[in-house]
Amino acid sequence: MLAAALSLPLFEGNLLAFRHLEGADRVSGALGMFARVALVLTGVLSLRGYDLVVRGPDRGTLDLHPVPAVAYARARLARAAREALPAACTAFMFLLPVADSPPLLLAGALLLGGAAAAGVCLGVGVNLAAPGLGTNPAMAGLLDALRGANPRAQAALLWAPAGALFLGGLSVLGAMASLERALLGVDPGWAGAALPLVAVAIGARLAHTDADSLARLPGVLGEVEASWSAAEAAEEGSAVYMDWVVPRLPAAWQRETLRVLRHGWRGERGWLSLGFVGAAMAAAAGFLDPQRPERAALVMLTAAAGVGILGPRLRAREPGWLLLALPAPGRTLAHGVALWLWMQSIVLAGPIAMAVRNLPGAGEMLLRGELSALALAALGARLSTGGYAAVAVLVVAAGAFS
Repeated sequence: MLAAALSLPLFEGNLLAFRHLEGADRVSGALGMFARVALVLTGVLSLRGYDLVVRGPDRGTLDLHPVPAVAYARARLARAAREALPAACTAFMFLLPVADSPPLLLAGALLLGGAAAAGVCLGVGVNLAAPGLGTNPAMAGLLDALRGANPRAQAALLWAPAGALFLGGLSVLGAMASLERALLGVDPGWAGAALPLVAVAIGARLAHTDADSLARLPGVLGEVEASWSAAEAAEEGSAVYMDWVVPRLPAAWQRETLRVLRHGWRGERGWLSLGFVGAAMAAAAGFLDPQRPERAALVMLTAAAGVGILGPRLRAREPGWLLLALPAPGRTLAHGVALWLWMQSIVLAGPIAMAVRNLPGAGEMLLRGELSALALAALGARLSTGGYAAVAVLVVAAGAFS
């Protein structure tokens, strides 16, 4: 939350550009900013719900023991809601720029609060109900169009995260459009602001699925994993992202760097995958907004800083006995090298997009990105999560606006 509040001035030229406008333009700009933050919030929380239900720590218990369906659903919803609080409070920091306008403040609070609740309920509910929906005759036509070679129950589970994202995003965009009409005086009612609550109700209803659907979840997931393992080549089982670089490193760095790369790819693959989204956003900013190179730099470095936080996260998960059993003097250096390698897709995306359009400044952007990535990797390899977040804000600001 503190990092979000301190980083608000960095968004002055893009997300917060509406602050210099008046009337309808200010309303539209503010609601557009809230919608963007709300979409990110509901997406992150719905994917977290998938982690809790499908990949969470309780799956081993659910696989072996019968669990009361209603009690389990309520426990998942309660845990997802608790874990959503930090992300929701961070998103609410974006209300500060409209603190002087009570109508916009209320609209933003409704949109962000609804997005958070929708993300929690849809993320848990859609994924819990997916195996049961896969056997529902009413869903047969839709699943047959989507499933390819997968049985319907598997297709329902595989497409459940996308369904949660779609419903959450649709409710947020519908609420934003309704709030804009209300604030501009086109429509006197604010009823459309309740659209995320409709998504909440759908998610909560789906979460309270019957015991048969809950009992089917481990079996369907096991079938999916077995099919994937059968199709996976032998060498793919040990391959990890960026491991092809390891043989080209000095011999003293290779073993520990490979261990960190494996730890990150297998333990934090979802977080690393968000780095690919950041690379796409950096490429889009460099390609579509040639007049504002600092915007592309800000997007690029913010995404790189998000990858860098994996350093303290991975170190926190390493057991103490490992450090004693496998002493490695270059462990900090290996973490830095791995973080820098993971940042490369993000750092290269923006300059490559600018070069494709023959825009000036691609070389400068690349140099700025690489220097900032080195600094972020060094910080991530040594600092705790809180210390890294505080200093990374300064690195991103210096790299984007210097």
